[in-house]
Amino acid sequence: MNEIHDRHSRDRASTPSTPSTPSARPVPAAAGTGRQPGTATLERGASTRSRRGSATARAGDAPSGAIAGDVTQARVMRSEWTKLRSLRSTQWTMGLAVLLLIGLAVPLCISASHNWTVADAQAGNQDPVYQSLAGLLLAQVAVGVLGVLTMTGEYATGMIRATLGLVPRRLPVLWAKAAVLAGVTFVAMLVASLVSFLIGQAILGSHDVGVSLSSDGAARAILGAAFYLTAIALLGLTLGALIRHTAGAVTALLGAVLGLPLIFSMFGERLESAQRYLPALLGNAISSTSPARLTDLVSPGRAFVMLCLYIAVLGVASAYALTRRDV
Repeated sequence: MNEIHDRHSRDRASTPSTPSTPSARPVPAAAGTGRQPGTATLERGASTRSRRGSATARAGDAPSGAIAGDVTQARVMRSEWTKLRSLRSTQWTMGLAVLLLIGLAVPLCISASHNWTVADAQAGNQDPVYQSLAGLLLAQVAVGVLGVLTMTGEYATGMIRATLGLVPRRLPVLWAKAAVLAGVTFVAMLVASLVSFLIGQAILGSHDVGVSLSSDGAARAILGAAFYLTAIALLGLTLGALIRHTAGAVTALLGAVLGLPLIFSMFGERLESAQRYLPALLGNAISSTSPARLTDLVSPGRAFVMLCLYIAVLGVASAYALTRRDV
């Protein structure tokens, strides 16, 4: 009996045991990792879905039709406006231009009021409107320097590299500078011209040789003075873009508006017809109400066209130089 029992026990011990269910079988781990097969595929799918969801969320954060950070002309103009109004040189030069335009009207009109007669004023032999706006001959220097500094200031400090790095097409920077400078200069000079006219005519009117704002050509002359000073500021800007050096650009501008009339006058009648088309004499023509037969200047309309032509030619030249040259 003992032998039979021992043999039965050995038979049971030698029989291999089988798991009750297939799910109990161990799954071998992936070679070289502690993860099981299929885990990497699931993780890659989850990562792809996560990236797609993040991209969708970021795209949905931007406004419709534009992506945050796009370089637009409006944003470049806003940046240039911030630069212009934050510079101390802008306040000084613009303030000096206003002071010269208004301040010179007082002594000039006082002198005229003691020398003019009522008969001369009624006959049109004198120009009381231009007498009160003659300060633009010096105010043009201040606004011209402002135009030059608007462009060359960034070259002097090296900030132009950052500006053109953010706006690599470059031309939007030039157009934005021109638009902001023109808008600020025209508004400031229009107000200053109006104040200068009112002060000057108050002085002249006390001697019965003044005119009112509603008189023929007065409003046009005030607008013309503001436009001329704006044109000089834009000429300074374009010369600054061409020369890229403050001293050189200011010298070129002053030579054009102040030096050339003196040089032309040395040759007398031989250059008299050409002298009328110089920027300074165009400024006289567009801000004057005297007949052309008395002043020997071009008509205000022709002066306006010639100033626009100056701006266009120098603007094209400066745009070409800005896009072709290195910073």
